[in-house]
Formats: sequence, structure tokens, C-alpha cells
Amino acid sequence: MFKIFLFTILLSPIPFGANRPWAWSLYAMLLALGGLLASIAVLFRQSPVQLTIRPVKYSFFLICIPIGWALLQLSNVSPLDWNHPFWQLAAEQLPLPVPAHISLTPQETATTLMKLCSYLLVFFISLQFNRYSQNALLTFNNLAYAGLLYAVYGLIIYLGQFKTLLWFDQWAPMNAVTSTFVNRNSYATYAGLTLLAGLPLLFEKIQSSFQYGLKNNYGRQYFFENVFIRGWFALLLIITIATALFLTQSRGGFLSTALAIVAFFIILLVSRKIKNNFAVMLLLAVVSLISWGVFTRSGDKLIDRLNATSPENEGRWMVYDLLAKANAENSWLGLGYGSFEKSFRLYRDETIVGFYDKAHNTYLENIFELGLLQASCLFMAIFLMALVCLRGVWIRQRNWIYPAIGFSASLLVGAHALVDFSLQIPAIAYTYALIMGAAVAQSLPTRKS
Repeated sequence: MFKIFLFTILLSPIPFGANRPWAWSLYAMLLALGGLLASIAVLFRQSPVQLTIRPVKYSFFLICIPIGWALLQLSNVSPLDWNHPFWQLAAEQLPLPVPAHISLTPQETATTLMKLCSYLLVFFISLQFNRYSQNALLTFNNLAYAGLLYAVYGLIIYLGQFKTLLWFDQWAPMNAVTSTFVNRNSYATYAGLTLLAGLPLLFEKIQSSFQYGLKNNYGRQYFFENVFIRGWFALLLIITIATALFLTQSRGGFLSTALAIVAFFIILLVSRKIKNNFAVMLLLAVVSLISWGVFTRSGDKLIDRLNATSPENEGRWMVYDLLAKANAENSWLGLGYGSFEKSFRLYRDETIVGFYDKAHNTYLENIFELGLLQASCLFMAIFLMALVCLRGVWIRQRNWIYPAIGFSASLLVGAHALVDFSLQIPAIAYTYALIMGAAVAQSLPTRKS
């Protein structure tokens, strides 16, 4: 059952990042069915897994608040003073009774709530199964392998100039690597997550290379043979995914991934889990050398986009300003979870050019939709899970690298969410939830787990 679950999540980027109604609905149904079957198996003692929410109980309680509020937003049982004025205007114009809601678009609220619950299911199932170290190893290794395959596909389509997305003609501008995603920023986040998942493969080879030391000829020979000959696949995986990431030309994706990798190495150095700090420095040198080599060969267009970055040239800064004012006016009720596309039309003016179905800032968008308190509970729930991972690096004696990846992945998606909407793409949310479930599961002391 675990392998089927893992394989299902790894396939989610194929249908355009699962960012289509039929795709996210199908995944929500499959995950609900999988969770139900797993619970039945545990109930009848047909599974060695024992369900637990203890390590994330505070996050669980916090996230129940936005879920409950979204249910109230789409219902018609809220106090009349809380309902959006649009429904009263509609009732005055239409001959039939019109039920009033807090949400301006209750159907979109229901859909977005369904997606959020499916992400929670991925996290919860991953948390249960990945309490076993062999499952966590399988999760991160297969995620890295999947990242390699998606990167190879994206590079083939881009370098070969096939101008297709899967078996469809490319309808978006084909000037960057997007793999199976429509938006390059979304794929950049996915590539960054899989790049982090691939670091343990390289780290394992480097750490095992010091078995005989470096003070004798045999030790040095064994080191170079183990890293550069036996570890060729890990090096190839990192180089390929990094190349695809640079060729996305995504400024936010590149900077957030760089921030996550730097945080990963800082954690390795500060935690002092590795007695031989030279191993950490060597791993950092290898990753830096790979990044520099790939960047010099593939980063020209990315550099041009970074140089062209200016608040005056970015319309999204005007959107942020309008959202800040709108959130100040309606900071408690929100306009409905998932209702940004239609609700934002009430606030935009002639200074906003272009179509915005996303705010390009997940924090402001969620506050706009849910309200300040409810959205803050959602953010805090994820933040507490990241802290559980960070604590796990210090308290675990084995497999502590997985919690370090979980914290770094949180930093990656959290930083990118400031300027984009990648975490609102289902396949990326599934992948992040999978990583965090495994990282939190491996953050517990073995005896408690």
C-alpha cells in the first residue's frame, strides 16, 4: 500500500502538475480512498502501522481553524452581518430566494478546501508510513529519481525545440524549461524540492569515502574512486536537475532553492552531527562546483532576468499594495477561501494591467480569502512542523539528514510563496507534503517512534 501511495504522488506532476479540475478531483478521491483503506487495515490489525498525530498535534489543532472557517464561509448558516453584501444585492435583483454566504464564490471555496484536505491526507499518510527508516529512504530516493526523469524530459523538450507539452502543442511561450508543468516558476519549485531530496545520495557517497582516511595512498585512492566513479549517478542526478532548474529562468525558484541549500549546509555545520567537518566542507565544495559549472553554461538568461528585476517593471507589486489595503479593510472575515480570481475584481483599478487569477504572494492571498487570524493559523501550523524537523536534527542519532531536508524544503516553498503561487499547484503541494511527512516522522527519537 505504501509503494502504491508513493508511486501515485510521484506521478502527480504529469497531468500539468495536477492543476486541472479532473486531476485534482481524481487525486482527492484516490487519497481519500487510500486513507480509508489504510485506516481499516490498521483497525483490523492487518498493518504494522499505528496511527499517531502526537508529533504534530499542535499543527493539527491549528489547521482545523482555517478548515472550519472555510466550511462556515461556504455555508449559509453564518450571521447575516457576516455575509458578503453581494448576496443581498443579488437577492434584490432576482425573483428567487438567494442563499447568502461569507464567501463570494462558495463553489470555489469548496474546491480549494477539498484540495487542502487532500494535501493534509498526503502528509498524514506519509507521516504514518515513513516512521520506518527503510520507507523514508525509499521515499527520498524515489523522489530524487522522479526529479531526474522530469528534468531529463524537460531538457529534451527545451533543447530539442519540440514546442509540445506532453502530447499537446505548447500554448504558452516556449522559452524556458517547464517539464510537465505549464509555468516555469512552478517547475522550478518542484526541481528545487527534488534537488534537496537527491542530496542524501551524494552525501552518503562522500561520507562513506572517509572510511580509510586521507593520510595514506590507499585512503585517498578509495576516496576518489568512491566519490567520482561509484558515485557518478548521484553527481549526474544533481547536475541534471540543477541544469533544468537554471534553464527555467525562474528568479524566485533559483533564489529560494539557493537559500534552502545554504540553510541545509548551515544546519549540517551547526548541528555537528558529522564528526568529520571536512566531509561537510567537501560536500559543499562539490555542490558549489556543480552549481558554478552549470550556472556558467546555462545561467545567461537567468542573469538577464535578475538584472532586469525592478519594482517599477513588476505589476505584482501594485497587486500587493491593493491586497494590503483590502486586507486592512476586511481582516477578519475574508472573502472566501479560493475566491481570489473573482473577488479581486472588486478591488483592482486601471493601474493593474493584465489578468491575475493568483496574487503571486500566497500569504497575502490567503489572508485576503480567509482573514488574518485564520490564515495565520494555517501559516503557523506549517511553521511548527518545520520547527519539529529542525529539532529532529539535534535529537536524532540516525537519519537526521531527513529532518534537515524537511526544514530546508519548508524554507524553499516558504520563500518562493512570497513572490509566486507554486505551492498552490497540487503536484508541488503533494510533493512538499510527502517530504514533510517523512521528515517529521524521522524527527522523533527511535524509542518514541
